[in-house]
Amino acid sequence: MSSTLHTFSTTTQELRDSLRALEQQSAQLELPGLEGREWFEILERKLIPQLSDQIYLVAAIVGGTNIGKSVIFNHLVNQQSSAISPLASQTKHPVCLVPTGFEDRHNLSKVFQGFELIPWSSAEDPLRTDEQHLLFWQECGSLAPNLLVLDTPDIDSDAEVNWERAERIRQSADVLVAVLTQQKYNDAAVKQFFREAAREEKVIITVFNQCQLPEDEEYWPLWLNTFCQETGVNPELVFIAPNDRQAANNLQLPFYRRVFEPAPENSDDSLTAETPDTDSALNLMQVLSELHFDEIKVRTLKGALYYLSNQETGVPAYLREIKTRSQEFLAASQLLSEHELAEIDNWPLVPNTVIVHSIRKWWQEQREGWSAHVHGFYNAIGKGVLWPVRYLHSLTTEEKRPPMEQYREQEWSVVLQTVEGIYDRLTLVSELGNELLTSRLKSLLRGTSREELLKILHQEHAAFDFNGQLEELVDREMTFFKDESPQYYTFLKQLDRVAAVGRPALSVGLFFVGFGAVGDVGTQLVTDTMIQSVVNVTGDVAGGAATTTFGETAVSSTAATGMGYLEAKFRRFHAVFAQKRTEWLATAIREHLLKTLPEELKSAVSLPESETYQAVQKLTAQLETELKQLQVSL
Repeated sequence: MSSTLHTFSTTTQELRDSLRALEQQSAQLELPGLEGREWFEILERKLIPQLSDQIYLVAAIVGGTNIGKSVIFNHLVNQQSSAISPLASQTKHPVCLVPTGFEDRHNLSKVFQGFELIPWSSAEDPLRTDEQHLLFWQECGSLAPNLLVLDTPDIDSDAEVNWERAERIRQSADVLVAVLTQQKYNDAAVKQFFREAAREEKVIITVFNQCQLPEDEEYWPLWLNTFCQETGVNPELVFIAPNDRQAANNLQLPFYRRVFEPAPENSDDSLTAETPDTDSALNLMQVLSELHFDEIKVRTLKGALYYLSNQETGVPAYLREIKTRSQEFLAASQLLSEHELAEIDNWPLVPNTVIVHSIRKWWQEQREGWSAHVHGFYNAIGKGVLWPVRYLHSLTTEEKRPPMEQYREQEWSVVLQTVEGIYDRLTLVSELGNELLTSRLKSLLRGTSREELLKILHQEHAAFDFNGQLEELVDREMTFFKDESPQYYTFLKQLDRVAAVGRPALSVGLFFVGFGAVGDVGTQLVTDTMIQSVVNVTGDVAGGAATTTFGETAVSSTAATGMGYLEAKFRRFHAVFAQKRTEWLATAIREHLLKTLPEELKSAVSLPESETYQAVQKLTAQLETELKQLQVSL
């Protein structure tokens, strides 16, 4: 048995740790925590502290208001440990008597989790008014070495805190001495308390107190039968005690053993209640001490384990609750994803002249040796020759802003439109009836949310280095092109060297035939074969139409593949740059507006697949298997 209990102890410890971890992870599901769940309280207050090889019993005197619980308790321990009074609701805190030296072998704080333990000093201690859950304890030499006895607060008191204290004791106890009277056997709160006790398979001894004997001999069985049918309790032992206040105060109240078998509910069978042949008063403490402690302990631990693993009341129900709630988050996530927050079909394109300039700059950096010197020399000459033309052009035409500044303005206009559309769609989704989304989205869309978001976006947009990102993009894409198509890259390098040979005549000729007005782009397009090819294909730059015939045959011979490739490359610059910019907007919207909502939804949806959830599921199944083995062994 010791080995069996040790196995249970290991499993329940692991289960408790996994449950705590799962509770933390599932906080986003907004489910009630583990505290307050009956099965978890049993795990914490019964199984964890009491699954050990040092078996002891916890017996608690429980019942309703003003029925003599403290009287029964004092008779059990044969001393006035609890104050007795005809006034109701006197006991506010439990009192526990423990065997001598018990606290040296056991940690009382673990046995009675949730209570602050205070050494008992007088019978008035449990009457103290205190918001803290206190438990007063005292050693008692007359107790069996492994028996603890408690007096408890009323389970039907007007003060709800008393209920909570009594329930905590019930969860820790093995044996409940149920004190009943004619006035309290059918009380709703009392019956609810004992329904839970019956489900947890507590050993219950009933004492029908304050009976008018012999008149009530024919009635108490009927009262007790009603109590048993409505709670599921099947008492292990039954006693009756007369209504004798003087005897109660003097610790001389007699307790008479009765044989009782409740009739099944909705059955025609009659109940069994009879008086033993020897109707003499018994010592309740002696009766408790003679109980089979090992059997009772295993029985109550088994009941607690069963309650913990029960599909309807235990851990499996909690796991289903998490899974059901996770499905609600999945529905919310799907609802949000079905309504795309933004559909952008008018994102502006970077001016081709800017891309051409960046590509040219990259290409110039790839030139080496003699070709680099020739192109560099004539580039410098071209800029010098063209300076007067550019100057005269600036005097006769209206000054234009840099292309990327115009692009920045166009992009901001699209950002404004996109943000407006996002807020409209989020507002729509928040009104579609999904409570999870409604509460969260309304919080996100509150008051000045839109103005705050636009302010942040404008600051980020104004500070962004468009030219820097474009140059990075060109460098990455062209380097990829160089590595991806080394033969074609080498071919273009050869054409570039050939162009260097013809560069002097071309540069002068272009200027004097009237193409100087297109500036550096026109000059460079003719001699920079790669860029010239791209521009010819796209038709976006006027100077490209006046290509010289030098090298044209060589380039056109690859038109079937090379031109299409270069055109695709050129278009890719637009697509990738636009993608980068829309990614910025999406990231900013997520960070500053949606914040953690997407992650919350994703995490909540995936929780049933998490390692922690699976661990709890596995340990619960393991516990069920161990429980079946225990039932077979018993």
